[in-house]
Amino acid sequence: MVNTFKGVAYEILKEADKPLHYEEITKIALKRGWLKTAGKTPAATMNAQLVVDVNKKGSGSLFIKTAPSTFALNETIKTIKQEEELSEEHEEKEYKVSDTLMSVQKGNIVEARVSELVLLYGTNLSCYRPLSDDEGIDLIVKEKGSLKSIYIQIKSNFSEDFSRPFVATVKQRSAVDNYSMAFVFCLFDTSKGDVHDYVWFVPAPDFIRMAHKDKNDLLGFVSGKQKKDSNKWDAFMIDKRDLAGRVMEQLKRI
Repeated sequence: MVNTFKGVAYEILKEADKPLHYEEITKIALKRGWLKTAGKTPAATMNAQLVVDVNKKGSGSLFIKTAPSTFALNETIKTIKQEEELSEEHEEKEYKVSDTLMSVQKGNIVEARVSELVLLYGTNLSCYRPLSDDEGIDLIVKEKGSLKSIYIQIKSNFSEDFSRPFVATVKQRSAVDNYSMAFVFCLFDTSKGDVHDYVWFVPAPDFIRMAHKDKNDLLGFVSGKQKKDSNKWDAFMIDKRDLAGRVMEQLKRI
């Protein structure tokens, strides 16, 4: 099913086999759940798109007006061909993230994006990336005009699969039990080419206390990618635009 306004109108008018008012077309489409991007005024959008199509294409339009705000299918053209054109017109091009990226490259991409988020939505914050990360520090966020800083370790997954949990491990010796350190866990959504809308910001003391500890000196983080009451990490899942705000809150605890 084509879920564009014109594609939906075509299906409904073909089934009805008679002219329909644009409000009736929209009512049927919404009832069937065919309009996934309906907005706040779907009926007005439906009318506008049909009117523009008729005025622009004239006798070549798939639709004709039979009365004010009332439309029917234009039987004088090849409807099958026109239906295919509707689908092609609104087909979204897929952009896939390169599958040749190395782990280091993936880490650099995510760290840069997290830094951008802090700077975009933060006030009086500066970001620095250390020359070496042998202590498990990927980003240093400093409050301007102050010596206070938070040292952040970033863990990411590249995926478009939201059905599987987010899994990451941290070396226990790199986790310092102090509020001057925090962990950011984030999914890089390969279908969108960007960090997912939600990330986890976990202060180091909370992470050390709650993480699973194994015999290999690793601290484990396992969380579903959607919020659930049973997920112990839900309290740390935030909108990525709130990341700077959480950093500011933690700076006050130092």
